[in-house]
Amino acid sequence: MIKLKQVFLAAVLSAGLSFQAAAQSYGAGGVDYGEEPSAGVMMVDGLLVRPLTLGFAAIGLIGWVVTLPFSIPGGNAGEMGEAWVSAPVKYAFMRPLGEMEENTPPRYETDESK
Repeated sequence: MIKLKQVFLAAVLSAGLSFQAAAQSYGAGGVDYGEEPSAGVMMVDGLLVRPLTLGFAAIGLIGWVVTLPFSIPGGNAGEMGEAWVSAPVKYAFMRPLGEMEENTPPRYETDESK
């Protein structure tokens, strides 16, 4: 049973890393923010990338809590919380659906028709 859990955890982590690499390579080619993302990209983002990102945020939260006894004396608990918990949550909720680039502002912030 423990071996099955280890295999499952390894598969989930490797899948998450591959999705992260795919998302980063998608954005590295240069994204034209003038055009809307395709329906397929939106579907992959909504059904795979965002749930996995939230799962990794939960894993990051657990890791952050476990390492607090070491990070508080070191003075970097806030930085770890930002990197391990806050950044994945922002990536999941604060970007338009289908936009894989980090720090993409929501469309209502860039709408010039107002």
